[in-house]
Amino acid sequence: MAPLATDAQRELAVLTDLLTAVRTDHGNLPQHRLASMVGVSTNSVIDWESGQESLTLRHLIAWAHSLALRLVIIDAFGAQIRYPLARDSAEAWDAYELRRLTGALRDVREGSLGLTQLEVARKAGVSRSSIRHWEVLTTPPRSIGFIRWTMALGFRIRLAQLRPPHRILSLAERPGLPTAEPDHQIP
Repeated sequence: MAPLATDAQRELAVLTDLLTAVRTDHGNLPQHRLASMVGVSTNSVIDWESGQESLTLRHLIAWAHSLALRLVIIDAFGAQIRYPLARDSAEAWDAYELRRLTGALRDVREGSLGLTQLEVARKAGVSRSSIRHWEVLTTPPRSIGFIRWTMALGFRIRLAQLRPPHRILSLAERPGLPTAEPDHQIP
């Protein structure tokens, strides 16, 4: 397995471990209730938490949201990559978050990094058409693909609390009070 793929697997494991810890230690949310909130079977949640099943990005977003968390993109210095985006009134939370996350990566790739889709695809170990489809959301990436895409641009995915104090969850800390600034007001 390529180094980026291995790193991405580790990143996904860290995210799922943090979500599991928040669910069990602080949320007291049973797996069957989380499954109902996310729209999957209890067995799917059990498999995600044990690392036996790869979840979709929509499911990762919904899992975080059910715990009053959201995915954020951070740079090498720990600063959040912001992508202010208005949420359409009838738009589902997961669709909005997909637009926010993929829009941020597309804008950074095109803008400050000035990379082509092909350059990012090669770094991520995916096809150019995958990056093209992900950027316009004709096909959303799976969680692992999204993490590889993010890492190929030199960023990481973390969890942030939806409500104050807006802290980004550190990989080293036991989840308690999540941490980070939102890029806009949460509806």
